[in-house]
Amino acid sequence: MTKQQNVLQPFCKKCGDNPDACDFTCYPRTLMHGMDGNGGIWRSTQVPKRYRSSFLSTLPIKDQNPEAYAFVKRYIDKVTSVVENGIGLYLYSVPNKENRKGTGTGKTTVATAILNEFVIRRVIEHTKGERSIEDNPALFVKASELQNTFNSQFRGTDESREQAASKFNKYKKLMLTVELLVIDDIALRGTTEAYQDVFYEIIDKRYNEELATIFTSNTSLKNLAGVLNQQIASRVEGMTEDIAFEGADNRKGGIL
Repeated sequence: MTKQQNVLQPFCKKCGDNPDACDFTCYPRTLMHGMDGNGGIWRSTQVPKRYRSSFLSTLPIKDQNPEAYAFVKRYIDKVTSVVENGIGLYLYSVPNKENRKGTGTGKTTVATAILNEFVIRRVIEHTKGERSIEDNPALFVKASELQNTFNSQFRGTDESREQAASKFNKYKKLMLTVELLVIDDIALRGTTEAYQDVFYEIIDKRYNEELATIFTSNTSLKNLAGVLNQQIASRVEGMTEDIAFEGADNRKGGIL
């Protein structure tokens, strides 16, 4: 397994231009990447490998979505304070003739860039003694995987149901408490009333506790209730600023 590059290197006086200067004896590096360089807080966020190199400096949305880029830049510039104040985002696509589903416009890339930048700054705060990290500071969850895991609790063998229940409860516990939660691709498909009840419980708790949540979706806020329900849509709207993404499907061009 290839060792994860130390994302704290640009901020470390010891490392400088030498990535090998920091090893497992370096507390910030071990906190971020674990003893073997492939664990720690960076891995615990569950950001997919493709998006672990997403940062403000690498965002590909500036040309197609300059207003969204300007807003996101301001958000990242103050990311620890806006997250502490519970300010979330709803990143959604605006379909057009060339991109009827609104896919590949950079929403997930932006959401993970925000999460990555936040985690780096929180680890720096922790190591400086400014604000400690008690638990996982951030988590990325794919909405479809969460829904599939929930559904798997009620079908299959006893063993598979138990495994699904354990996995879902772990998800739920973290989703209720992390400082920053990213839920990717919500409202992708219809849901059962039972799932909606549990999802609402999570969102409602985060709303009431003023915990920052970032959602990505191909469904606008005004249409969200039609896929989930009005209660969920109302909570999501009340806890986020919405940002529209337009343009072509950049995955087809290999940009995302």
